[in-house]
Amino acid sequence: MIHETMIREILARPQDIAWLPWAVQYFFFIGLACGAVLFAGGQRICARQGKLSAQQSQWEFAALMLAVTAVVVAPLALNADLHQPARVWHFYAYFTPWSWMSWGSIFLPLFSLLVMGYFLALIYSRLKAKPLPRLLAGLALLCGLSAISILLYTGREVSILRAQPLWFSGWLPLFIFLTACQAIPSLLALWLWREPQYQRPLARWQLISLGALALVTLLWASGDNLSAQALRHWAVQSPFIALFPVALWLLLFGLALFNGRKTLSTPVIVTQALIALTLCWSVRWLLLMQTQTLPKYNVLANPYTLPLGSEGLLAIIGTFGLWVAAIIAIREGVKWLEQKVTGANRVEGEIHHG
Repeated sequence: MIHETMIREILARPQDIAWLPWAVQYFFFIGLACGAVLFAGGQRICARQGKLSAQQSQWEFAALMLAVTAVVVAPLALNADLHQPARVWHFYAYFTPWSWMSWGSIFLPLFSLLVMGYFLALIYSRLKAKPLPRLLAGLALLCGLSAISILLYTGREVSILRAQPLWFSGWLPLFIFLTACQAIPSLLALWLWREPQYQRPLARWQLISLGALALVTLLWASGDNLSAQALRHWAVQSPFIALFPVALWLLLFGLALFNGRKTLSTPVIVTQALIALTLCWSVRWLLLMQTQTLPKYNVLANPYTLPLGSEGLLAIIGTFGLWVAAIIAIREGVKWLEQKVTGANRVEGEIHHG
């Protein structure tokens, strides 16, 4: 009796990269926006009897301006990542409650409007010298809740994918959030570079955020689930790439410790902010782009080369350029408004007392 043996093979061609660098830019800027608005709202909500100290007032205003610049760029990057931007209306015309992207089509515009409203109300309060404690506290609370919804939607959009074991973890949304949070104190120190007295308290905030980031990373990597195993395997297979964010973390931690004792010069503050932004951005690139090159259904890697056009390097440079332009526009616009209102008040006072 002859037994026949049948061998079946599953052949799968390398998969194209689905998420483009636009997605990295979106995750980067929305993380900064959420971290900054939570920091700003925290100053307002934690104020004693609704009255902010000079430090809290400066931090709130600077963090909110930073949040506005990031919230302008983030939706544009996300829209570009949809491959067919005109299909945005599908999220509203064919709403699917089980899809995190459908919920994101509601959460993201609402978050943008609330941040802009909070910013405009704060500007009005400062220019007219009217405290508006209840209105601003209410907007701070709403922005905080909206930021949490954005973090939940953005994190779960990635972490529910079983096909990518590295992403399939409940720690991922918190990890992504904390990598953005650690950049906020450095950016605020740079934003307020003319007021070095704020450097030391901001350095303490950075130490706290870096410590929380390290704790979450260790808890994630020490687990016994597929995501933790994939993370450890990736670190063993690509040790130099895995050590890159660790080296950045150590640099930032050392600078924050030093800054807690001594005021840093402006060039060092600029360097510190750039390192913090690099850590925030590089982690997103490794998680979102590098992970897509790993095989899902076969042993073949999915090759990816960064194109130079609008789906690659040009997209990265363009979004960062837009962010710098937004920062300049916001800072100069606020300065112009303050000078105009101050001049008008001076003229009015001269007429009144003349």
